[in-house]
Amino acid sequence: MTTEEMSRGVAVSDAGCAPAVMKTGGGSMTRAQILLYCGSCIVLVVIGMSLLMRAAQVSPQFMKRAQTPQTMGRFLPIPMGGIYGTVSVRELVNYYLQNPPPAGSAASARRLPKVGGC
Repeated sequence: MTTEEMSRGVAVSDAGCAPAVMKTGGGSMTRAQILLYCGSCIVLVVIGMSLLMRAAQVSPQFMKRAQTPQTMGRFLPIPMGGIYGTVSVRELVNYYLQNPPPAGSAASARRLPKVGGC
């Protein structure tokens, strides 16, 4: 059944097999052309994924270095922006230890989900 027949509501008996030529917007494609198109799309996607996966791999030395704990002195200073400049990790940890967030602050309170409305 073509889209034109569906839009007109024409009933066509189904013999249990699909037509050999399927109509598309501007032309028609045979079953072999459809399979070739779908197969080539799948092959191109698999090739692209394999290339991207190889580009995303890291060396074993990098993984070992990333899994090794670092001391605070080895981290680069963190840019805070504006007038603050950069701050070392040691200064940030010391500030947090001297000024911990209050136990009942709004950040730690459970948020109720909004139900309906705007």
